[in-house]
Amino acid sequence: MFSFKNLIKAFLQEDARTVHPDTFEEELDFQCGRVINFASLITLSWLTYIPIDMQLHPDKPLIVVLRMGFPVFGLILFISKFFTTLPKRNLIFLTIYGAYMAISNAILTGLTKMDPAYIGGFLFILTLLALGPIKKRWAQGILITSLIVFAITTYLSGVREIKGHNFYSLNDLFCVSFIVICFIEILNGIRYKSWSKARQVEIGEEIIKLQKQYSEILEQTVKERTVELERERNNLKEKNESMERDLQMAKLIHGQLMPSKTPGDFIHSFYKPMDMVGGDFYDFIHFRDPDKLGIFISDVSGHGLAAAFITSMVKTIILQSGEKKLNPADLLSFINEILYNQVGGNFVTAFYGIYDKKTRMLTFANAGHNPPYVISPDDKVEYLNGHKTVPLAIMDNDSLKKRGKIFKNSEIILKPNSKLLLYTDGFIECQPFNNHELSFEEKVREIIDKIKHEKPDAFIQNIYKNLTEFRGCESFEDDVCLICMDIL
Repeated sequence: MFSFKNLIKAFLQEDARTVHPDTFEEELDFQCGRVINFASLITLSWLTYIPIDMQLHPDKPLIVVLRMGFPVFGLILFISKFFTTLPKRNLIFLTIYGAYMAISNAILTGLTKMDPAYIGGFLFILTLLALGPIKKRWAQGILITSLIVFAITTYLSGVREIKGHNFYSLNDLFCVSFIVICFIEILNGIRYKSWSKARQVEIGEEIIKLQKQYSEILEQTVKERTVELERERNNLKEKNESMERDLQMAKLIHGQLMPSKTPGDFIHSFYKPMDMVGGDFYDFIHFRDPDKLGIFISDVSGHGLAAAFITSMVKTIILQSGEKKLNPADLLSFINEILYNQVGGNFVTAFYGIYDKKTRMLTFANAGHNPPYVISPDDKVEYLNGHKTVPLAIMDNDSLKKRGKIFKNSEIILKPNSKLLLYTDGFIECQPFNNHELSFEEKVREIIDKIKHEKPDAFIQNIYKNLTEFRGCESFEDDVCLICMDIL
C-alpha cells in the first residue's frame, strides 16, 4: 500500500544500494541526484521575495530579473531528471545551479550596498555550498567567484567606505566564507571516506564470493589480490604511524615554545591544548632591568597543526624583535606587519604587558584579546581596561593607522596585594559538556572571590579544578591558557 512514508522515501531517493560506483565522481553524481528534487523546490521560495524587492528597490529591475532566474533554474533541475543518457547530469546541473545561486545572490547583495536583509540570504547560499555534494574544487571556485563578484558589484554600486553595519556584514561574510571552506574540505573528505569504505566492503564480499564459486580456478588471483590489499593496509598503517610521530614531534616542539619555568613564586602559568597541539601561546620576557618583566599571551584562530605553526611564527618574531620588546605597542605592530597575509586567513589575538616590580606599573597593549582580570585587595574583581584594537594579521599597519585602530599603550599602577589573571577565550567560553547554554564566564567572579587569597600556583590549581567540575570532564572544545601574578 502506498503511504506518506513511501512518498517521502521516493522523494528523497533513499540510499538502499548494495553496489557503489567505481569512481568518486560517479558517487557524487548519485548523491546530487538524491538532493536535486529538494534543490529544485527550494527555488520556488524565492518567488515570495519578488514583491518585496520591487517595493524596496523599484529603481533596480536587475534584482527582480535575477530573482526570477531562481525558479527557472529549479525547473531546469527538475527536467534534468529525464535526461537519463547524459553522463553525470546530476552533478553538472547541481553545480550550475549552485553557481547561479551564489553569484546571483552576490550581485543582489552588492546592488543593495550590503543591505543586512540581503547579506543574510547571501550567507545562507554560501552555507549551502558546503552541504551540496559537488566537487570540492568546483565548490571552492564558486565561493571565490561569488566573493569577487560581490566585491566588484558593491564597489560599482558606490560603496567606497566600510563602516557601521557594513563592517559587521563583511566580518560575518569573512567568517562564514572561512567556515564554508573548512566544511567543504571536511564534508568532501567524509563523503570520500564513506564511499571508499563501502567500496572496500563490496570488494571483500566479491572476494568471498569468488572463493566459494571459483576456489580452484581463481585461487592464485585471490592470493594476489589479498597480497595487494595487505600491502595497501600496511602502507596506510605506516602513513598513520608517520602522522602520529609527526604530531608527537609537533607537540614536543610546541611545548618547547612555552617557558620551562616561571620567573618566580609570584607568578604561575597553566596551558592545556584542546588537541595534541594547539594555538594558544604565552611567554615571559626578561630585560636587563631585573625589576621589569614582559608577559605575552596570544590565541590563534582555529586549532591543530596550522594554529601551532602560526604560534611558532609568533615566538620566532618575538625573538627577532630586538628593542621593540621594550614597548608593547611597538612589539604588536612588528608582529602584525610580519603576520599579515602570511597566515592563510587566520588571525591572532594578543596581549603584551611590561610589569615594573618597583613602581607596580603595568604598561600594556591589547590586540583584540580578552582583557585580564584585576583582583584588588579590597575584594573587587574587574577587567583591566585600556586601549583595545583589532586582532593581529587582519589588516596591515598602514590600514590600521588610517582607520584609527593602531596599537597603543595603556598604563596602570596596580595596588599592592592584588592579583592579575590573564587567560585565553577557551577559559571563559568553556561550557558544560551536555549544556551549551551556559559559559564559565558567568561563574568566574564568584569562584575568584573564594580563592583570591591563594598563592598563584594554588590559585591556578583551584580555578582549573572548578573549570573541570563545571565542564564535567577534562576534555575541552578550545585551548585553555592561564597566567596568575601576585602584585607584591
